Amino acid sequence: MARSTTTSRLASTTWKAVAATAAGVVLLGAGGATFAEWSDSEAAATDTAITSGVLDLAAGEGRWTNVVGADVTAAVADGSYLVVPGDALTYRETMTVDARGDLLRGTVAHNLTGLTGDAELLAQLDANATMSLNGQPVEGSSTTVVAEDEKQDLDVAVTVSFDESTAGLIGQGQSVTLGGLDITLTQARVTGE
Repeated sequence: MARSTTTSRLASTTWKAVAATAAGVVLLGAGGATFAEWSDSEAAATDTAITSGVLDLAAGEGRWTNVVGADVTAAVADGSYLVVPGDALTYRETMTVDARGDLLRGTVAHNLTGLTGDAELLAQLDANATMSLNGQPVEGSSTTVVAEDEKQDLDVAVTVSFDESTAGLIGQGQSVTLGGLDITLTQARVTGE
């Protein structure tokens, strides 16, 4: 009987060893083993500089002149210039447009905020505004700005004319205020083509 117990133990030990070896092979095959695969990698878009464009409007120095072309800037500023029928005061300023960007388009526009003040004088005055971009007159109150490498000149002017047919005492000793000329530069929306 001792022999069959020994055989039984030997068979049991053998089966245990076989089972452990089989389990190890299964585990190695399921994830414990490494398999060689070819691979390669390259970097893309590294150290790429992305730079933004510019859209800027810079004011210049404006000047007032009268109908005969004399510079009356200081007198208009301090209120000592007295306008008479047939006279016209013109304000001129050259602004600078800086528009740089590959897809940049914009619109520059002016809005003349009119005259306010004494009604009699107001009725005798006419105010209008003009604008030119790079020497080209702008029709209407706005135009398209296209990006360029160089800064662009925007010439603006406001003229207030006193009706030369004004007679009698109409509008004498009165005053008005010019609201101003607002210039805006706005980017146009970029659209896909």
